[in-house]
Amino acid sequence: MKSQEEHGMQRVTVLYPNAADTKFDFDYYLAKHVPWVAGLVGQKIEVRRGIASVSGSRAAFICVATIFIESAEQFKAVFAEHGAKILADIPNYTNSQPFVQIDEVLQG
Repeated sequence: MKSQEEHGMQRVTVLYPNAADTKFDFDYYLAKHVPWVAGLVGQKIEVRRGIASVSGSRAAFICVATIFIESAEQFKAVFAEHGAKILADIPNYTNSQPFVQIDEVLQG
């Protein structure tokens, strides 16, 4: 059951696949990219590092970021204006091409 605060909340999830040759500079990502994007969307961003799968093999995603957003429309407007710059920064911290999706919080 959703709490009153989370009812209808949306998030953007960014998943960076973890191939055998994936490189990811968490220092740059956390010090530069995340604060910059958080400033653009005006919300917090939660960042998680993939450690391993349940079976002990490599994690499917080296990094998963959750961007807290006011609405999908607000995020789309920010991305329409700044998306090219955001995407151009990716090679500065990884060679992984992220999947990006908008999610609705069902339970939290």
